[in-house]
Amino acid sequence: MPAVQNLKKQLRGIRSTRKLTKAMKTVSTVKFSKLNGIYSDFSLYGRECTSIYTKYEASFAHVLPAADEDAPVLVVVIAANKGMCGSFNTELLSFAMNQLEDMGEYRLVTVGKKAGSYFNKKNIPVDKEYILDDIPAYEDTAALLDDITLWRAEGRVSGVRIIYSRYVNMVHQIPSVCELFSAKERDSDKPEVLFAPDRETVITRTANTVLGAVIYEPILETALGAQAATLMTMRSAYDTATEYCEKLEGEINRLRQSAVTADVIETSGEADF
Repeated sequence: MPAVQNLKKQLRGIRSTRKLTKAMKTVSTVKFSKLNGIYSDFSLYGRECTSIYTKYEASFAHVLPAADEDAPVLVVVIAANKGMCGSFNTELLSFAMNQLEDMGEYRLVTVGKKAGSYFNKKNIPVDKEYILDDIPAYEDTAALLDDITLWRAEGRVSGVRIIYSRYVNMVHQIPSVCELFSAKERDSDKPEVLFAPDRETVITRTANTVLGAVIYEPILETALGAQAATLMTMRSAYDTATEYCEKLEGEINRLRQSAVTADVIETSGEADF
């Protein structure tokens, strides 16, 4: 039965796909669970650091000055390391391209393999590429923060614009922009805010800690969104493969039953003679 053999061949291929997607779904589930735990633990601390930075942005810019305030903006594009996550990278990188097209002079660095390869294919100069783990650690932001501080001190860049994917929930991630060092005027404190031993010392000592958290948050959110998108994609692919397997198995059984029925009818006809 050639038709049955062809269906069996298709079934073997679909079963292999189902097995692969199940394995990838399992890996994504573990990574997402771990990232979600890290994000839950970090989110409150990250929000507080972001609030402090927003309130005293000009002060942080003062203790980490730019030698040239008219230097190009540094654009940091954060994407996933891998594909297989639906339209996650496509939407994020398309958003990044639209942002770059609307900007004047800028310098570009990327975080994640997909971001680096995307701009390299488009022949857009990338000053530096950072490749972090799928589950990035807080310490992984140190190199990026050190480079930002150094490039500002050297007058190579002024402000910083981080393009990333803001995590909302498992099925919803929004391409977003976070800006650093955009304030030009010194901030004013509320009367009840007291600094000990003094304002300059507190701001200077907390600068790297606060900025590290502000930079780590979009990196963490993008990583979490990428794993959520991968998990949803693999879950959908596994369910589709399972459904198709059941359909093929039903079709094979139907053809087999038809063949058996035909044999029985033929045998019965021969017996009548």
